[in-house]
Amino acid sequence: MHDLPLITIGVSAYNRENFLPECLDSLLAQSFPNIEIIVVDDGSVDNTRALVTEKYPQVRYIYKENGGDASAKNLAAKEAKGEFIVFNDSDDLFYPDAVESLYAALTEAEKEWNCEVISYGGYSGIDEKGNRYEVKGKAKSLPSGNITEKLLSHVLVSSCGTLMRTKTFLSGGGYDEKLRCMHDWKLSLELSLSHPFAAVKNPVFLRRRHSSNLSAASYKGTETGLDVFEEFISNHPDIAEKFAGKIRQRRGVLHSRLAREARREKLGRKIEKSHLRQALINDFSLKYLFRYLF
Repeated sequence: MHDLPLITIGVSAYNRENFLPECLDSLLAQSFPNIEIIVVDDGSVDNTRALVTEKYPQVRYIYKENGGDASAKNLAAKEAKGEFIVFNDSDDLFYPDAVESLYAALTEAEKEWNCEVISYGGYSGIDEKGNRYEVKGKAKSLPSGNITEKLLSHVLVSSCGTLMRTKTFLSGGGYDEKLRCMHDWKLSLELSLSHPFAAVKNPVFLRRRHSSNLSAASYKGTETGLDVFEEFISNHPDIAEKFAGKIRQRRGVLHSRLAREARREKLGRKIEKSHLRQALINDFSLKYLFRYLF
């Protein structure tokens, strides 16, 4: 144990007393022996404080005024004593070997590539009651190495289940606290320009889907994703030139999703058609054309 570094697991929590015990139990059951767990309570008005302080004395509890998930995770990193940090959300669960697998992938890759590496893993899906469901829409296998091109097409790296040095997270500016969602995609895109990523083969956490998920599909959330994407492209013209075709394709997909959400949320046919027009301009397809016309 004394030969292993301390790894901090930061948990952001906001009114999740119903899910938090299962989350913390999964973290306390980790096979990696040298961990600290920090729960940052982002202004909860439920029983989160009493739950953590009374039932989990081995967990560090920090309260802050409500400022969003990104600010809670940033505070956990600033308070971390660990050389490495990994995050989990208060409604998600880690597999028992999650931290061990992430650390092994990171150290093995660093020996092979002789540089500082970030490791990450995928997830399995569970619903509100803990029942498993099939996760769709993700890459079938997670890439390793320089993954910038892959990240332009998919949000592969989550805030949960990603291990890096705490100094790396902090020096990279942490998560953008102005964003309610997509802050993990924004940071992973930036870090991918300077760090290779090592993927863990098997899922490392269980992501829970329920009615109050921050990452649930919505017009506003998808719009935030498009803003993050466009800002990254604007800030890195060399990337824009190198992956021009991939960027147009992704822009088309995002506008198509915005059209779908506009329709679902009944925002009006004018808004829906404007996004479909942008999808057609960037990545023409008969599917987009049919939706635009009919």
